[in-house]
Amino acid sequence: MAAYLIFDEFKVGRYEASALDGCPDGYMQLSELGRPFTGGSWCGSSSGPAAYFSETSTVTVTVKLFGSPQIPFAFRLRYRFVSRREAVVRFGSPAAPLERGQVAPGTYCTRQFEECYRKPCRLQSPNYPGMYPRNVSCYWSLRQKFVPTCKHAMIAVRQEAAHKMHMKRSINVAGLNKTARALRAWRDCTGERDHLIFYDGGSTNDPVLAKYCGGDWLPRVVSRGPEMLVAFHSSPFSIPLHSPPSHSPLRGFELDVDVIFADSDSLDYSRHTLKCEFDVNATSPDSDEVWTGRGRKGRLISPKHSLPPNTTCTYIFRGYPGDLIWISFVSYSHRALLVGENTHALLTNGSSSGCSTRLRIWDGNMLIEDKCDEPPKLCDHSALSNSTRATRPCTVEESYLSTDKSLVVQHHTEDGTALHPASFKLKYEFVDTRGGGEPWPDREEDAAASCHRVFRKQHVGEVTAPRNIFLYGRGGAKDLNCVYRFEAGADERVRITLNNASFGISPSCETLTDPHTGRYVCEHYSGNRLAELSVFERPWRDVRVPKACVCDNSTLSNKPIVFVSASRVLELHFVARDMNITEDFTVIHFHALFEVVKMPDCPRTQRLRGDGGNVQFNNPPVDRGDSLCSGLPWLIEARYNRSLFLLSWGAFLPLKPRSDESTRCPSSNRLMIYSGRPPKLVRVICPAEPETKLLAVHIFSEEWWGEAGLSHIVQRPPNFLVEWIAVEPGVAAIGWLEITRSRTSLLQQLQVPINASANETEFECAYKCPEIDACISASLWCDGKSHCPSGHDESEVECGATSKLLNALPLSALAAAAAVLSSIVLLVCLTLHRLRARRRRRLAKKKLLTGPRLLDPGLNS
Repeated sequence: MAAYLIFDEFKVGRYEASALDGCPDGYMQLSELGRPFTGGSWCGSSSGPAAYFSETSTVTVTVKLFGSPQIPFAFRLRYRFVSRREAVVRFGSPAAPLERGQVAPGTYCTRQFEECYRKPCRLQSPNYPGMYPRNVSCYWSLRQKFVPTCKHAMIAVRQEAAHKMHMKRSINVAGLNKTARALRAWRDCTGERDHLIFYDGGSTNDPVLAKYCGGDWLPRVVSRGPEMLVAFHSSPFSIPLHSPPSHSPLRGFELDVDVIFADSDSLDYSRHTLKCEFDVNATSPDSDEVWTGRGRKGRLISPKHSLPPNTTCTYIFRGYPGDLIWISFVSYSHRALLVGENTHALLTNGSSSGCSTRLRIWDGNMLIEDKCDEPPKLCDHSALSNSTRATRPCTVEESYLSTDKSLVVQHHTEDGTALHPASFKLKYEFVDTRGGGEPWPDREEDAAASCHRVFRKQHVGEVTAPRNIFLYGRGGAKDLNCVYRFEAGADERVRITLNNASFGISPSCETLTDPHTGRYVCEHYSGNRLAELSVFERPWRDVRVPKACVCDNSTLSNKPIVFVSASRVLELHFVARDMNITEDFTVIHFHALFEVVKMPDCPRTQRLRGDGGNVQFNNPPVDRGDSLCSGLPWLIEARYNRSLFLLSWGAFLPLKPRSDESTRCPSSNRLMIYSGRPPKLVRVICPAEPETKLLAVHIFSEEWWGEAGLSHIVQRPPNFLVEWIAVEPGVAAIGWLEITRSRTSLLQQLQVPINASANETEFECAYKCPEIDACISASLWCDGKSHCPSGHDESEVECGATSKLLNALPLSALAAAAAVLSSIVLLVCLTLHRLRARRRRRLAKKKLLTGPRLLDPGLNS
């Protein structure tokens, strides 16, 4: 049973709040049987009825009055006894009882609460729901002993209902707007005020989270760990707390207790007792976790627990070499719940910065952000993202990116966060900018945006798609284009093994087998979407030959694909275009292994220039050169202002035959003819026996048929790339010529009228293949080898019988004839020299005999 006392009228002396003795003229005291006496007193005049519920069945009311009879005195009360079953406000209903804790022996109201996650715990003021005694101190110890595995427990105390929060001298809300909620705390809690103190731990030596002394609600106060101590102190003297008819008859207060469980490895709470510091370490990018994103990216919120005043929380992001840290604030807020003049928790001093909250961001040793009571750069639209809706990526203007592998975020609160909430949410990501190998080209313009790499010194290793998020759609990029170049040394080749690849959730492409070469090719559907992995051979610096292309997610699922280069250089091209804003390296990626293997280089030069020539292909190879140069194409190039002509034997095949089209070629071998830079397939030849006149096929370089006829002058010289696909035994051949147009042919192409006068025909070329209406070099004319498709350059009409005979002689006979001719010329020269010498001697002798005499004057006398 409990006694329910209602003081309908109460006038006992005077109440002086600031006096040492607050009830100088008299007072009323209440005591209960079996409970410690608090010694507190009520006095003064109550403006309405006041209620008191005893904790026991016996209560004693003592009224004392001092001084003269003029002291105001009026006292009238009603009472009745209430059973425990009827006291549902204090104890709860029999079906849902409230946990009020265990009273500590020898105390008036100190209680212990444990395991409040099992049933609702309530912190009730003494004698709740009536007015609480004077001069009472209560200590409520809250503890959560059982914590599930991999969880961390925190204690939260709050009260949102205004009718459950009645403390002495609650503030006057007349001056507040209608939406404001009254709250007094910290410096407002002077000596005469009843107040609550919340400690972040189990003792009074732990940090104070909040000091509360009145209002119509209590914001949630959360401890850092599984223990909290709540202390309640009432002043020694007071006027009885009245219950106006228009308000709830409840007096005192009742606080709700919750237990919050967080993941033990999360960043939702500080692991340090005396400091708020968080280490955000990156998971190694070489581990399997990189594909799921665990450890490499995530969301971080301000601590779920309350922070004491003058606390700085430090978040240290530490990445691996090659990492950059990218953070973006999804939300940032701070507001004061206190009203009135004393809104700050502590008295300001010289060390105060004048900022209620302050945010600083350090990039290494450089301060890149410093905000005082202002929000940082926000990427708030990302808060709208959910499982069914994706938002655009955060831009540089909406986020922060470090220049090195470390970043520090410091958030300081001057007033604590229990009664001055300051919170934020941010996304972080460790951006792996490594790519393996070396930057290529050697000077990388932008390390955060380029992914071209070259592997020169490694003989074995792996290569993967870049993990730099800024190269993908989720990082803001639209297209991705990465080239991985593998360079071997002398007498070495490159072996590539493609293990797996992914090109998005629904690739709009299919990997097919080319019917001519047996290689994988990519067949893209309509639309701008493109994602593929291509292998290219680099037989020469400026020429690349396609070897394979993969663009769907199933081709490499069965078995890997292995390529061995025919030259020293091989390239992988990884391309993705029109990426959406959700795609990154977890859905678009590949993995390959490479190895440099020993193999002799091709001993011959298969890059041809000149007036013309012939190339023959054999399978199986007939010599060492054919064997070592297998798979290496032939490149034929013309000079500027020249065109190219190819002659071969066989039949042209469709470049892309339909799947239901039966092949018209009896052989599986092919001659693939490419042209341009980069090479473009222009002809596919089903090869036949060389020199079969009826099966001759002609191919001209593309500009030969140009409308202007001179378009190749300002472009690169024409070229043909010839690739021999040898599947079964067979032979093939090509002949090539560097050609120019005759004057007549050029005028016809330019659609200029031709006047075939004698003077005009003088400018026609002298060495012409009439069947193709093209001029060839004079060095090819009558050289003993047919170059024109019809053999016109070696015809008897053009070269004559003597020339034919000379051309028919073997080289040894020609050499002997040349030696004889040289001897005759030498003999003639010697004979002429001797005759000329003999003649000079005769002339000298004759001159001596017929010349004048010299006479001595003495003899004449």
